[in-house]
Amino acid sequence: MIPAGYDFPSVKDSHEHEDAFSSSTALILYSKHARPILGRHNGYMHPKRTAAAILAFSPRTFASRQWVREIYRDVVIIGGGASGAYSAVRLREDYGVSVVLVEKEEILGGHVNTFIDPATSRAFDAGVQSYIDLPGAIPFFSRFNISTSPNIRNNNTPIYVDFTTGTKLTNYIPPSTAERNDGLMRFLSLCERYLPIMEPGWWTFPSPNSASGIPADLLLPFKDFVDKYNLTSALPQIFSTTGFGIHDPLSALTMFVMRSFNADMAAVLLGLKAGFVPTSRNNQDLYTAIHRFLGNDVLTSTVVTAASRSRKEGIILKVRNSKTAEITRIEAKRLLYTIPPTEENLAKFDPDVQEKAVLNKWKYSSSVVGIVSHPSLPVNSSVINMPSSAQPSNWLSTIPKFPFNTRFDNYANSSYFRVIAAGDETFTVDDAKKLIEESFDKMVRTGAIGQTNPPQPLKFHLLEPHGKVSAYVDASDVEEGFITRLNELQGRRGTWFTGAAWSVHISTSLWVFTDTLLPKLVDSLKYFGAHG
Repeated sequence: MIPAGYDFPSVKDSHEHEDAFSSSTALILYSKHARPILGRHNGYMHPKRTAAAILAFSPRTFASRQWVREIYRDVVIIGGGASGAYSAVRLREDYGVSVVLVEKEEILGGHVNTFIDPATSRAFDAGVQSYIDLPGAIPFFSRFNISTSPNIRNNNTPIYVDFTTGTKLTNYIPPSTAERNDGLMRFLSLCERYLPIMEPGWWTFPSPNSASGIPADLLLPFKDFVDKYNLTSALPQIFSTTGFGIHDPLSALTMFVMRSFNADMAAVLLGLKAGFVPTSRNNQDLYTAIHRFLGNDVLTSTVVTAASRSRKEGIILKVRNSKTAEITRIEAKRLLYTIPPTEENLAKFDPDVQEKAVLNKWKYSSSVVGIVSHPSLPVNSSVINMPSSAQPSNWLSTIPKFPFNTRFDNYANSSYFRVIAAGDETFTVDDAKKLIEESFDKMVRTGAIGQTNPPQPLKFHLLEPHGKVSAYVDASDVEEGFITRLNELQGRRGTWFTGAAWSVHISTSLWVFTDTLLPKLVDSLKYFGAHG
């Protein structure tokens, strides 16, 4: 039994006190930011709580004498995608806060989904395609010595095919450039009207009972918003750029469509803002550099298996490496949660009633991205999924019904094609593969594209989840104060949130939102351990 207030030995003494650890020895992971003393009160460690936690993770839970690492940090970050990786760098380097980042995959990068051609070593990004030049974005790349270049969009020839039947459309007339730009300009103006309450986060979104109330336009189904402001000519562009991840976009609330396709995206397409890419055309380069830079402050292939969270006493996580089965115990003052707050993801974080009542309201779409090839797919072309009902110029009918494969989009100077499949929350990689193959086979049967002799199957070079995307709730939830209650979770139980459920679903927009959150998180550290 460990006596109350027992002052645990430092690592150098641990072998002399194995009895205090029930025949187990604890290890500290050192770095320039690590806390060097195990169990001592060094400003935020609580001896009694440390003793209880070590008992909770004692050898009775696993094999006798199995070694357990212990890590002490100011902030533990969950998720190594755009928001998590960015936060780790900024907290550690710009705020002087010690961090550890926990990522379930082998690499950082989240939705980048990069494929490297084994024959040429050329990179092909199936997920994130480019970045919007928002304040601080290019300098962030520069701090890792990653050069950037303007993004030049492919000038592929569009071929319109109804993927449900495989029939090539012969009478579809898309909006002209002038018509498209006219619609996008009106959309941009409307987005800018609501920017103060929509971006970079929900911080100033009005409560239903406020004097101003929630603007009625934001609660309109997007079809009604499109009709009201004559935006039909912009609709095919909105859908094909980032709107494809929205479940039933014409029925979705306008406020959530504006989170997937926002003012900045419209401005880029209109030439009013710039997009950029790494000069290498490899979006994984940034996250590889961040991983190398953060070093031992990153735990990859690691998942949370148990958690304790408190604003006053801080965070204790038990995490497990999925490759080595190594158990690590993390103690931190604060937790920064950056992954989708789905019920499944949150389960290991012991959500309380208030958190469940809010976060379980979110609904999502699922998307899967991939790279395929086949000799019959036409190079320098984009084979686009277009319902036959869109002919000749019924632009409201240009959006396929879920689930769907959006297109076969040829990469410049290659035989590879990007595919993007989307469905509801239950949509899987296997579902996507079946859907993509079926759309290809139907086009072959109708003669929309040819087939080799003998026939060859479609070849998949990459097919990966792009994650739960385009979080949304019903209008009734928004009207009942959902956004206000969502904001109230920030900082509660020592936990802060960033990521696509909290901001615009674009990498650099997420960084801008995160920049508004990190000062609040850092300020909250001074209240750690305070009474009252």
